Amino acid sequence: MSQPRLSVATVQFAVTADPVANVRRMIALMRRAAADAAVVHFPECALSGYLDKKVERWAGYDWAALAAAHDQLAETCRDLGVWVVYGAAHRFDEAWLPHNSVFVVGPDGDPAIRYDKRCCSLSELDHFTPGSALAVIDIAGRRCGILICLEWSFPGLWQAYAEAGVDLVFLSAFAAGLDGRHLHSDVVPPTLQGHAFTNSLFISVANASNPAQAFASHWVKRSGRRGSACRLHRQGFTVNAIADDPEKDALYARIRAFRSEASSGRLYENLRVTTPAGKH
Repeated sequence: MSQPRLSVATVQFAVTADPVANVRRMIALMRRAAADAAVVHFPECALSGYLDKKVERWAGYDWAALAAAHDQLAETCRDLGVWVVYGAAHRFDEAWLPHNSVFVVGPDGDPAIRYDKRCCSLSELDHFTPGSALAVIDIAGRRCGILICLEWSFPGLWQAYAEAGVDLVFLSAFAAGLDGRHLHSDVVPPTLQGHAFTNSLFISVANASNPAQAFASHWVKRSGRRGSACRLHRQGFTVNAIADDPEKDALYARIRAFRSEASSGRLYENLRVTTPAGKH
């Protein structure tokens, strides 16, 4: 029987504008999840808070409190021996708007990688500077990538991670605080299942649970089937695992290679013939 190779707790909670309150909740959830998971994955802007559109360009934001909260999460990783993947605004220069970022910290408490959201919405561009690069990191022998929220709607980003040999994508989102059921409730989960299927990717989907939450945090298998999920609008987490299964790994590697060759045209370039147009 195959054994778990990488276990992930996909978390949701009601994200506030206060990093002190957010980090308190995050640490409590990390302590609960660490018994069953090697990685704890949080939503978009989970630590910093997702900027209230009424706030002008982060005026008066407490960046010192955010820096202290980063340090607390790092210390918790060291205490528990777990990885953490979480969203937060990243101020890289006072002259520029911050990035909308996802940070990965290892079980030693050291920063491992940071991903900056590339495909920001038009409204986000009033508050964030877009990023420009993929972020790929190995965790327990699994190659992982990161995307943020709206990037679920850009197939090329998912394909780029597949081409980079990624097995698992952490998608951190803030699709919450909405008025009742939203279009995203119907469209996003099956879209993610499609990305998983067409690119042979596992996906951990961590969404904030502020009511109304468009969809609960959940897991998608590389077959495109759903794994387990959290309950809507409730703080908590769901744990899923990628098994150490060489036969399935080899199968999905062949599927991915076929799709890459077929979509690029390389598979067919020496097999096509030119036939005259006309009636059958």
